[in-house]
Amino acid sequence: MKKTYSVEKSIGFIIYRTALAMKATLQRTLKERGLAITPEQYGILHVLREEEGLSQREIGNILFKDKPNVSRMLDALERNGLILRQPTDRRRFAIFLTPEGKTLIDEILPIGLELSEQAVKGLLVREIEALEGMLNKIYGNIA
Repeated sequence: MKKTYSVEKSIGFIIYRTALAMKATLQRTLKERGLAITPEQYGILHVLREEEGLSQREIGNILFKDKPNVSRMLDALERNGLILRQPTDRRRFAIFLTPEGKTLIDEILPIGLELSEQAVKGLLVREIEALEGMLNKIYGNIA
């Protein structure tokens, strides 16, 4: 008997579809609340909230984003007065949140938490932990 393959049942497709739905929901929620920031920019602010003074490369590595994308997002965040770049040498800048950036991320963080809670609604704590473990194992298998 020949095994059939369905894209809709592939793990990669299910993970990708879920990630897109979460991103779209976050984007819509931010827009509805009048917050002019993208989910990707939110990710950068969130990373800087946890550890300021990172370089562009370090932020890109944490978020799995390439240099041009991170650079473009940092430019927008800087134009909007949410981050500062401080040179550490001729080629590297340390990136910090401005007071406005800190205020914004503190306002947005609960929105991200709400979305996460919505996403796992109906799952038991042990199921969430198992899911995290399985997804990390899948990532480790292919990374």
